[in-house]
Amino acid sequence: MSLKESKFFCHLYESFHSPICDINCGNKCSPYNEKGVPFCCDINHAIPLAYQTEWEYLFSNTDLWHLWKPENIQIYKQLQNQVSSNQVLIECLGHSQCKRNYRSITCRAFPFFPYINQENNFLGLTYYWEYEDRCWIISNLNLVSNKYRNEFVAAFDTLFDLMPEELETYIHHSIVARQIYKRRTRSIPLLHRNNYNYMISPRTGQLLKTNLDNSPKYGPYKIASELPFPDELNED
Repeated sequence: MSLKESKFFCHLYESFHSPICDINCGNKCSPYNEKGVPFCCDINHAIPLAYQTEWEYLFSNTDLWHLWKPENIQIYKQLQNQVSSNQVLIECLGHSQCKRNYRSITCRAFPFFPYINQENNFLGLTYYWEYEDRCWIISNLNLVSNKYRNEFVAAFDTLFDLMPEELETYIHHSIVARQIYKRRTRSIPLLHRNNYNYMISPRTGQLLKTNLDNSPKYGPYKIASELPFPDELNED
């Protein structure tokens, strides 16, 4: 890895460092995980990726990470085949030993990914729908800070400039999202780069400005919200 690439990820990490919200969301979801750890830090629920040059930067600067090597080699091969050629699957020492300065880009972005519209424009953030039943922040999108949103957008603007092929990856993710939401007859939530929030028609791409204060809740968070005293299950 060149000095230029090393400085790039050092700068990217420094500029994309803010927490998603003012609340420690890991404390909100971990009670619902049988392991008692945040779902995003549980390798059985989310396996982090690192760009090859990012992995080299992490390997050179911290002992937090190692390459992911599951016991089931077939699962490993299956997932590895879904990873782009410039990325590797990695695993950390565990959430209790996290070094926040050395979280990977995928850790910092989770559960969000850049949404690319039909005209291939990067509009803002939407989330990986398969984590609706586990990730607390997906049920509380109104709490995502604008500072985090702006850092997310700036980070991926920078990544797309450096690695244009990554834009193609998220064009694909966004196409799949539109197909899935269309089948579910639902609109796609978008935290736009202009700091407003919208619902996107998966069929036409039309944006409708929305207030996320009333966004739906999922999984155990929906059940908790319907209890007489929901805060009893959501204390920090």
